[in-house]
Amino acid sequence: MQLMPSTAQRFGLTKLKQGSHQQNILVGARYLKEMLVLFDGDVELALAAYNAGPGAVKKYHHSIPPYQETKLYVPKVLKLYRRYTS
Repeated sequence: MQLMPSTAQRFGLTKLKQGSHQQNILVGARYLKEMLVLFDGDVELALAAYNAGPGAVKKYHHSIPPYQETKLYVPKVLKLYRRYTS
């Protein structure tokens, strides 16, 4: 899971450890869980916030921001999730 450096640091992931795939996955999962709590379990909004930031989701009235990357990211992740959980 990819993280912005500031997000990684907020979770205590030092620059040295940011190259660790295991650490990135653990911190990324914690951040995604935080987004799920923030957006009351709404998976689409949590994924959008993971990608574009929670401020962007709030700015667009708790909907997926109209950023091209985010509009592609959310359905792509949901599709992969469904594939791996079926």
